Amino acid sequence: MRMQAIEPPISIDTDVCVRCGLCAKDCPLGVIVVDKKTGSVGPHKKRADRCFNCGHCMAICPTGAIRLSCFEGQQAERVKRTALADFDAVKTVMSFRRSVRSFKDEALPQEELQKLLDVTAYAPSGHNERKVRWAIAATPEAVQRVGQFCADWMQTKVDEKHPLVQKLHLRGVVRSWRAGHDLICRNAAALSFAYAPVEGATPREDAVIATSYLELAASAAGLGACWAGYVNECVNDCAELRDYLGIPEGFEVHGTLMLGYPDVKYSAVPPRELNEIQWIEK
Repeated sequence: MRMQAIEPPISIDTDVCVRCGLCAKDCPLGVIVVDKKTGSVGPHKKRADRCFNCGHCMAICPTGAIRLSCFEGQQAERVKRTALADFDAVKTVMSFRRSVRSFKDEALPQEELQKLLDVTAYAPSGHNERKVRWAIAATPEAVQRVGQFCADWMQTKVDEKHPLVQKLHLRGVVRSWRAGHDLICRNAAALSFAYAPVEGATPREDAVIATSYLELAASAAGLGACWAGYVNECVNDCAELRDYLGIPEGFEVHGTLMLGYPDVKYSAVPPRELNEIQWIEK
């Protein structure tokens, strides 16, 4: 097999390449071009270093001729169109998703969490920066400790008479916590924290989308998930909790999910009305 090095990080197997030009046509940054005289595929002399490893060239190549060095020689996984879920199946998964706030008293195996997190690697990311990281409170004990950090932080806000106290009903949440009723983490088996650098193309959006991917993956796997608003509000303002979770300086948490085995079973999809749409045609 002859490998023609275009320029790091791209290489093409010239024995397999059929010179269809699809990779050049689909490259978002015009990194790959087709020689008009020979039909051979090669790098644009001034754009080769702009490649941001999106993998479009690998995905569109019909013969699997392209490799990206960032994937350490791995091939793109070939997928048959017939294996893809149709619109109705995808719609059912998305519309059946519920915010689960009641969980069984049962821990989640780490391998189950890892399987769900693997899906988030395919979430869209601005400029393909893919800088979202995860911190996982992976046991009920860790979740309880996070809850205590949050309850203490809430009490501090109450003492300060902070505007958030009334907005988020923090007095009642703290009272419930002290009475043994967890309105903060809902006795979830695990918590996921998606965080990203403050500087970047779209750090907040990337983390929110990745968290949404995780939530849908959890629902499809028969698990329960719910966005943990109280915890997310706390974590970016509480140095002790950030230290406990290992969130570095210069990073911010944008998506926090409660996860666990649901203690409820939903059997229908309630109606939802779409908000106003403006169709612009000219």
